[in-house]
Amino acid sequence: MNKNRYYSLNSYFRNTFGEKVYKVSIAGGFTCPTRDGTKGTAGCTFCNPAGSEPLHYKPGMSVTRQLELASEYVRERHETDHFLAYFQDYTTTYRDVKSLEKLYRQALDFPGILGLSLCTRPDCLDEDVLDLLEDISRETFVWVELGVQSGCDLTLVRMNRGHTVYDSKKAFEKLHARNIRTAAHVILGYPGETAEEAMTTADLVNRSGTAGVKLQNLHVVKNTLLADQYSRGEFTLMEKSEYAELAADFLEHIRPDIVVQRVTGEAPPRMLVAPQWAINKLAVMNRVRRELMYRDSWQGKHLGYSMEEIPSVAD
Repeated sequence: MNKNRYYSLNSYFRNTFGEKVYKVSIAGGFTCPTRDGTKGTAGCTFCNPAGSEPLHYKPGMSVTRQLELASEYVRERHETDHFLAYFQDYTTTYRDVKSLEKLYRQALDFPGILGLSLCTRPDCLDEDVLDLLEDISRETFVWVELGVQSGCDLTLVRMNRGHTVYDSKKAFEKLHARNIRTAAHVILGYPGETAEEAMTTADLVNRSGTAGVKLQNLHVVKNTLLADQYSRGEFTLMEKSEYAELAADFLEHIRPDIVVQRVTGEAPPRMLVAPQWAINKLAVMNRVRRELMYRDSWQGKHLGYSMEEIPSVAD
């Protein structure tokens, strides 16, 4: 009997690579159109630039040196020699294509790197960048994570995202037309978004044809527009139990073949304003799992799928 209540990233990697594989984070010195003046300068309401920088990173550090430090840490902690190079700072397809290719190739040349994982926005995929991603994906594993954040346009406006749900749909179409693997990054619990509206995001994920989804519990970090709103008492944050219930609802509404890259995110403790429960990522993961067990539920149940249809690790 399948005991998995959702399709975990660990299961996917074991089925794809035959072993555990870990992401190692790299900063490429990127920016985004909501900060460089193209669509604004304030950035998304929840974003602090330092929040996505790896702990080992120092400005000007080369990709190779970052991978040396990050892989050594992961190797000692998890006893593995195989990794994905994870470009996650800001919008990692938002640069001229020659510079992007140089960065990506440097990462792929590092010993033990099996492929790339790239974070980006739906509105930052020019045709020449898509050409590059298509070329690399023919050679090795590539996973593009799109920050769709919500399937509700009103929420995207409140987030100051600068893109629409339609942009997200078109970005998935463009990537999939070139056989490039994708994942959707979504935020659950944003102020003003109802549980019903959050399920429209699950519907967007299902219809997109994406291979994965990454859930982010809303948390407030320092030096952001959201932190200013929180300090003024303009909204309250979910308790851990409330988030677990919403995350379980979301999982019930997505197909079981979609890889759940994570069910909660985290911020560096030094930057976190609230909620404090978000510091303990493992505790939040376990609370979501307990919620599914308490309901006797699983990924895709609301859509009529059985738990046996969730992929498990191949023998």
